[in-house]
Amino acid sequence: VDEMEYEKVRKSYRIDRNLLRNVKDNFIIMHPLPRVDEISPAVDSTKHAWYFTQAKNGLYVRQALMYMILGG
Repeated sequence: VDEMEYEKVRKSYRIDRNLLRNVKDNFIIMHPLPRVDEISPAVDSTKHAWYFTQAKNGLYVRQALMYMILGG
C-alpha cells in the first residue's frame, strides 16, 4: 500500500458509537488490529466489537500451526 495514498484517506473513515446507532443487532465489526484511527475506543464496549475475539482466535490458530509445523 502506498503510504501517501493511505495518509490521504487516513482520517476519512472512522467507526464510532454515533455511526452504530442504526445498525442491525447482528452487525459485527472485525479488524486485524492494531487500530490506528479507524475505530473509536468507545466502540470496544458495544456488542458489535468482535475484533478482540478475532485477535484471540487468531492467536490459537497460530499456536496450532506452530505446533503442527514443529512436529508436535
